Amino acid sequence: MAVTVTPILAGVNTNVSDVIASADADVAAVVPHGLGVAPSIIILTNLLTVVSALAAWTATADATNVNCVKTAAVGSGNAGAQLRVTAMRPHSLIA
Repeated sequence: MAVTVTPILAGVNTNVSDVIASADADVAAVVPHGLGVAPSIIILTNLLTVVSALAAWTATADATNVNCVKTAAVGSGNAGAQLRVTAMRPHSLIA
């Protein structure tokens, strides 16, 4: 199967995307954020609690992408959106 990344909000200072990893073996998602700099805040929100708990998502970011990785645990794949990734640009009001 494949990993699908669906943009929810592509703003100038904030990017929000949903991630679907439909198979257990789908262990990596690359979320392009388009902020131009490495985000200062990355929030990972589990949308499917049990599936996301099995997946144990983690993330790192650079100037162009948020790189998400999960485990290949049995039951960690699902056809629904599992993870919402929110990336925020550095700003003096939130830093």
